[in-house]
Parts: sequence; structure tokens; C-alpha cells
Amino acid sequence: MKNWHIFLAFILTVVRFSAMAVDIEGVVVDEKGNGLAYASVYLMHTPDVGTITDAAGRFQLSVPNARDSLIVTMVGYKTVYINLAKVKSFKSLRVTMRKRPIVLNEVVVQVPDKKNAKKSKKQIRAEVQAVLQKVYDRIVVDFPVNNVKHRVVSDLTAMSEGQVVFFDEWIGDIVELRDYRGMRDSIQMKMDMRKRYVNKTFKNAAESFDPKDYSKKDMKHLGKIDLEELKKFDPHKVAWDLDVQRVFKHYMGDVKHWSMAEKDGNTIVLTLTLTNKFPGVYTLVRKLIFAVDKYDYSVKTVSERVSAELNIPFGYKLTNAELAILNTFVLDHQDFEKYRVKGFKGTSCRNSIYRREDNQLVVSERNFTADGYVVDNKDNKLNFGSKIKSMVLSVESNGVKPYSATQLKGGKTQYLDAPRH
Repeated sequence: MKNWHIFLAFILTVVRFSAMAVDIEGVVVDEKGNGLAYASVYLMHTPDVGTITDAAGRFQLSVPNARDSLIVTMVGYKTVYINLAKVKSFKSLRVTMRKRPIVLNEVVVQVPDKKNAKKSKKQIRAEVQAVLQKVYDRIVVDFPVNNVKHRVVSDLTAMSEGQVVFFDEWIGDIVELRDYRGMRDSIQMKMDMRKRYVNKTFKNAAESFDPKDYSKKDMKHLGKIDLEELKKFDPHKVAWDLDVQRVFKHYMGDVKHWSMAEKDGNTIVLTLTLTNKFPGVYTLVRKLIFAVDKYDYSVKTVSERVSAELNIPFGYKLTNAELAILNTFVLDHQDFEKYRVKGFKGTSCRNSIYRREDNQLVVSERNFTADGYVVDNKDNKLNFGSKIKSMVLSVESNGVKPYSATQLKGGKTQYLDAPRH
């Protein structure tokens, strides 16, 4: 032990070195070795320190603390976590990402229950009601009334006529304030960083729209929209705005609209179907699909599918203001001069995938997709689509407090020159 001070000095040197800033250079590739452009690279504990890959998938990043962990994300790929303390070379880091498609239709597929063919409607409804009650009793246990904070990476893409109009990657915390005494859950979104692309044609058209240029008659419908509130709304919230306990409790008594089937030997699929239609004019169908464990009735996934179709025989003539808003989504040079809406058709789907943590269910992943078209009386179509993939990196469920208005402000935005693919 004569040289204990030398040993201690060595340990302190190692610790000091590991906490020092380092410059990292690397490349992000897919499974075939092709560089992935615009992948997000940032630190787990200081997410405001980050960058994006270039067209060849290369990146450079100055890391203030080499004991942190590097996170690499990209929509459609599995998130990669790298412990920097175990990295041998900071100048030639190679990150391979594996595809992870958006899971949306998994819980929709159902296997018809042949045993139900011999039962009366009354027997079937009684069985469904019994299962619904067991599921709700389990939901009350699995979703306690406590605040939950999720560390999230969420990617949003909006399309028009096959072109990307808007792309936005959001990194931060989402807090669910589960106070069931109110009308609905409150969802707080605290952003640390976002990367955004806006199509130039779309951006110029949107910025040129000024409500003051139009008469009150032109603005009769648009005037009802609170533009200031709309600006504050973050579209990533769409994937999170589905309160499982509240929705299930509201509809569980409506037994005649529920169906039950087994998806596999371990899963029961409960489907609520609500239809509202006026023959020849409009149809609106909403499906809520709960996939639950056959033995303990805990929720595995929740899916919501909405399809809408509207037909206006003589068409609806848009006002000049409405026409201007519509033309912001037309990315070529063929703006609509006179546009009479004849019909609309669209479908949206969102789901929540859960995992068990600390004796309660927490969100593992949430997704949303929507697509459809608007058609005029000359059968010209304007197609649109959007998708959100929201991945949860970590969850806190003990002692989570609401963010203050000041805390919710901040974060930084980086603008991309081209959309993600």
C-alpha cells in the first residue's frame, strides 16, 4: 500500500477524463450499409446536445460528458442506445439501425368465435358484459390516478399529393395529469429539442394568407377557428389524446355495440363499433379495439379506427378564404381557381402499446396515421396523409408534479433542408 496515493491519483485521472468533453465522429447506416440522412443523434441526459446526420449519414458531435449515453433515432427504425463509456474510438463510430415498422393493424385482426354460432344474442351479450366488467376492474388497478411522465421521441410527417409538406421530430417529456374529476386528462408537453422541415411552397402559401384580406362572409367558417390557440397546439399530441380508462368506462354499458373474439390462445379482442350515417350523403364509423390478456384481463393494446365519407350531390362552394387555405396544400402550379367540394373520404387510426412497470401499465409506443382525399364536381382530387410515431424511452410514475407555465417554455428547433424518408 506504499503507492496507494499513486493508485488514487490514477483513479481520479480516469474519472476526470471520463467526465471530460469529447468530440465524436461517426456514421449512421441501415442494415445494408447505406447511410441514413437526417437521423437524430443526441445525449440521453442532455438532449439539447444533439445533431442530425448529413446526406451520407455522417455526423459530428461535441459531447460535454463522456459518461453520458448517445441515442440515435429515426422514424421506422429501432432506437439505438450507446454507452459512451464503452466506446473505444470516438472518431469512427458506426451505428447500424434496424427497421421497425409502425404497428397499427396488429390488434384489428380477429378470429371469429365458432362457439358463438350456437348461442343466443342474449347469452353472447351477457358473456361480453361479464368480460367488459372484468377488463374495467383491471383497468382501474393498472391505470391508477397518479401523474406519469414519459421521455419521448416523436416523429410526424404530413403529405400532400405524395410530397412531404411538413416533417417534425419532437424530443422531450410528456406528462399525463390523471385527474379524473375533470372533463378529460391534461397532457403537458415539455420540449427539449425538435427538428423540422417545411416545404417551401407550402410555407410561402401559408405565410401569405392574411385573414384581413378577406370579408366577414369569406371568413364565416374560418373565423370560428381560434388561430392563436391553434398555433399553441402541438400536433404530436394527437397520438396521446386517448384516455383508456375514461373511454372504456363511458362505453362499457353499451353492450349491443361490442363484439368479442379470440385473436390467439392468450388474447381476447373486444371491439366497439359505432356507426352514424345518412344514406347517400355521409357515413361515419368509429371502432375502438381493446386487445386484453385472456387470463388476467389486462390491456395489451388499444386501437381506434375512424372512417368518414361525405358526398354532396351539388357540391359546396368554398369562399375565397377557404379556397386560399385549401391551395396552401397544392404544391404544384395548378392552384384551384374555383373549387366546389363534392366529397371527402378519410381514414385515421391510432393505437397505444403497453408494458408493465412498477405494478401498473405504462405506454411503450403510440402511433397515428391518417389519409384521404377531397374531390370536386369535376372529380379532381387532392390527396393527403399524415403519420406520427411516438416512442417512449423511459417512464416516471412516482412523485411526478405538473410543469409550470415557465417550465413548459423553451427548447430549441433545428430546421432541415430536406424531409426525412
